[in-house]
Amino acid sequence: MARLGVRVEATEESTQQRDFGNVPDGIYKLEITASEVSIKNENTREQATTVKVTYDIIEPEEYKGRKIFNNFNVEHPKAQVQEIGQRQFSCQLRAIEMTESPEDTDELHMIAFMAKIGMGKDSKEKNADGTPVYPARNEVKLYYYPDQGELPEPVITGTVPAPTRQPAANDNRRAPENDSRQSAPATGEKRRPWGSKRWGGMMPSPSLHSAGQ
Repeated sequence: MARLGVRVEATEESTQQRDFGNVPDGIYKLEITASEVSIKNENTREQATTVKVTYDIIEPEEYKGRKIFNNFNVEHPKAQVQEIGQRQFSCQLRAIEMTESPEDTDELHMIAFMAKIGMGKDSKEKNADGTPVYPARNEVKLYYYPDQGELPEPVITGTVPAPTRQPAANDNRRAPENDSRQSAPATGEKRRPWGSKRWGGMMPSPSLHSAGQ
C-alpha cells in the first residue's frame, strides 16, 4: 500500500470537464482568456520568447466556451521564425484594436475579435507508432480588422473534424488557465520581451509548423 499524503476532493466544481477537440472551419467571435510568456535560454544568443494564449469561443452559440490555443514566437534565434511570429502577433493586436504590444499580456484578455478558424497540419515529428507527436489542431487562418470596416458575422463553413489523439496533460502549447506567466526576473522596470511591432497585412497566418516549431 502506498500512502498518498495529499487530500483531493471530487466536488462538482473540480470535476468539470472541458472538450479540447477541434471545431469546424468557420468564422468565429473569440476572446483571449489566458496567456503566458515563456522564455527559454534566457540571456543567451539562443533566447526564445513565446507568447502563449488561450481563446474562448463566444459565437456561434453552439460552440460557445470551446477553446483554441495559439503561440506567437516573438523572439527566436532563427530570423524567419521570429519574423513570422512577430507578424502574427501584430495581426492579433490589430484585431483587438491595439497599436503596440502591452506591458502585461493580461491586457490582451476579454477583448472580442473576429477570426477565420481552420485546421492546421500534423507535426512532422512522429511517435514510435507513426502517429504525429502533435496532431493537426485548429489555428487562426485570418484575422478581421475593425479599422477596415464592417466585420463578418460568425458562420460555420465546414464539418466537425474527425477526433484526434488528445495532447498530453503537459502539452506546452496551451496557456495555463490560471493565467500564470514565466518571465524574466524582476529588475524594477517593465519590458516587452517581444520587442517592437509592425502591422501585418490582412492575410492568412503562416502555419507555426512551417516556421520550424
